Amino acid sequence: MTSQSHYRVTEVVRRPDQEKRGFREQRGLACVNNLIIKLNDQVLPQTQESMSSNILSVLAKLEAAKQITNRIQQREQEEDQNDRLQANRERRKAEWEAFVIEQHRKSAEVDEEHVKAAEWLKEQYVRMEKDLAKFRTF
Repeated sequence: MTSQSHYRVTEVVRRPDQEKRGFREQRGLACVNNLIIKLNDQVLPQTQESMSSNILSVLAKLEAAKQITNRIQQREQEEDQNDRLQANRERRKAEWEAFVIEQHRKSAEVDEEHVKAAEWLKEQYVRMEKDLAKFRTF
């Protein structure tokens, strides 16, 4: 009997504790429910309205930032292109100078060959005149 009475006593003591815990949980859930209702009814519409009113300015700022970025990128590309063009100009100038030097060298070679050929022709004409002179005396 003692065990049965002990069970009944602890059960009687536990019931009010369980009821208190249940009431606390119920109050906590009610608070959470009230918070959710408030969020749905007040905060969410205010947030949506704020977002709607600010989205146009945000989009305008984003578009302006995009245009600035595009201009910066275009300037960098133009600078890169100008650098490449300058490098190409310098390379072409060096090639042209090398070409002119080579043409002067070839021109000097042709002049030298011309002088040698002219001398050879003079010598040839002198020999031919001597040969003709031999035949005239006969």
